[in-house]
Amino acid sequence: MNLVYAAMLPALLLRLFHNQIWISLSRHQTARRKHIIVDRSLEFDQVDRERSWDDQAILATLFFYVAYAAIPSVRLMPMWETKGAIAIALLHVGPVEFIYYWFHRALHHHFLYSRYHSHHHASIVTEPITGK
Repeated sequence: MNLVYAAMLPALLLRLFHNQIWISLSRHQTARRKHIIVDRSLEFDQVDRERSWDDQAILATLFFYVAYAAIPSVRLMPMWETKGAIAIALLHVGPVEFIYYWFHRALHHHFLYSRYHSHHHASIVTEPITGK
């Protein structure tokens, strides 16, 4: 059995655990009423609305598994490449943030806002999961 296939499930579980830690810490701070941005308590409707946060991590792991199984050249890629990490950081700081900003602005157009984006703004009390 290939080591990468064996590492996918533990990596997914580690990512889910990491996300849950930040969500729990955020909710603990909200419950203590320290470091709050909005003077409101967390409502159960918001928690129910945001409970499907793990779908993104599961889908990303599924895509990784399918890509690794379907594209043989992926197996030849190194686990770490410093030049690649620098390039990704620069791409993220530059064009990715620029595109994300303008895409988010476009979601505030009344046609898209009422159909898709209002769900994001329905969460009044901000948490790490609210932005996903």
